[in-house]
Order: sequence, then structure tokens, then C-alpha cells
Amino acid sequence: MATSPEKTLEGAPPISRPTHTTLTDQTVLAIQEAIKQGKFPPGSQLPPEMELLQMMGISRTTLREALRILEEQRFIRKRRGLGTFVMERAIVKDMSENFGITEMISQAGYKPGTRDFNIRLDQASKALAERLSIPDDSNVVVIERVRTASQTPIVWTRDVLPQDYLGGWMPSQADLNGVSLYECLERYTNIRIISGMASFSPVQANKEIAKKLSIQRNTLLLLIEQVDSDQNQRPVLYSAEYHLTDKFNFIVHRKGPAF
Repeated sequence: MATSPEKTLEGAPPISRPTHTTLTDQTVLAIQEAIKQGKFPPGSQLPPEMELLQMMGISRTTLREALRILEEQRFIRKRRGLGTFVMERAIVKDMSENFGITEMISQAGYKPGTRDFNIRLDQASKALAERLSIPDDSNVVVIERVRTASQTPIVWTRDVLPQDYLGGWMPSQADLNGVSLYECLERYTNIRIISGMASFSPVQANKEIAKKLSIQRNTLLLLIEQVDSDQNQRPVLYSAEYHLTDKFNFIVHRKGPAF
């Protein structure tokens, strides 16, 4: 098929048909570059199919396959009855490293924030006491909050700490605003987190969590449960984090098999 002259409709940013590799790969690359260059900002809607076909001079089959690949790569997202939209920048959560949500949000270029704070004293359940290696019914400090990226809710967290380990410090909203819990623990209690053990499971948002994250009930979330240990190899922090899956890219560095 001959390359047709570049065509654009009024107000539509141009995309030039690429000139190397397979035609589908070329199309994927061209749309990726247009997104990266800001021609289609995060959250914006791509032009309709016919308009993209006219812009790029390709077949409907090629375009649809390219859009399928881009959706798999999480560059775009199709919304039934509405169209195709550019994904907002994902927050990269590297599970090979142990650092806080505040740092991840900042590294992705968003402004970290918190809302719906709930800090209270409670008694540890048998299951929680076992996770933290503390006696049943021990007093624990519970910190619940919604974490935001540039005011958009992205994760609801519950952190639990044995009260006896805190040396009289009671976390406050002022302590935690814009600062990671890890940093606060080292600053106020001399507890330094050096390792963590995490587990992952898909869950559906219940009524409470759906309301906090401004999503529909039963939306699929990724629950990450983690127990962190300090410099004395003592379990000191249990965390449950309910992540919106379309806001994060989760990655893990894996080593090759040992023979």
C-alpha cells in the first residue's frame, strides 16, 4: 500500500506513518512516540478509528492489532461505548526493593498526599499477633489512610505497629504528612527497617474501600500484605495495601535458574 499524504482533522495532532520494521510494529511505535511527546496527553482520548486510519494510511486490521498491543503494554485503555484513552503515567512499584509509597509517587512525577487518616490504638488479633511474634491481645497502633497521587486516590493502606516497640511515640497525621512511615520510625523510635516479606492476592473492593478510593464496589484490586523487620531481625510492622491496578506497574527482578 502506498503511503498517503499526512492528513489531519481540525484540532487533531498529526501522526506520521512509520517507515521501518513490520507495519504493525511501526504503527505501535508511532503511537507510542506521539504519546511520549505529549501529542496525546495522559487521560486524553485518541481520535476515532477512521481518523487514525486517514492520518497513518494503514488498514483497519493493522490499526486494530496495534491498538491491541498498546493496550497490553498499558499505553492505552479502551472504555466500552466511550472510546480509547491514553493511560495516565503508571507508578512503578519495584517489588525487589523495599521503600515507601511516598517515594514511589514522587519518582513517578506526582505529588504525594494523604487523606482519610485514622490513627488508633487496638488489640492484636491472634492472626496478627502471630505475624508480628507478639502475645495475643497486645496493644498495637493502627494507621489507616488513603494515599493520593496529585490528589487522585490510588491505594488504601493499613499499617500496624506493636505499641511497646515505639518508646512512647504515638504517630500523628502531622508526623506522616509527606513523609514515609519508614522515615518516621527511624526518626522517632530508632527502628530501621532492613527487610520485608510480602504476599500478593487479587481482591474485590468492598463497600468501605470502594468509597475511600472513589471506585465501584467489587473493582479488582491488588492486595499486598507485608511484614517488615528491623535491624534486630524483629518483626515490627504489618502492612496491608489495596492498590488500584490501573495506577501501578508492578515489577520484580528475577535471577536465572541455578543449576
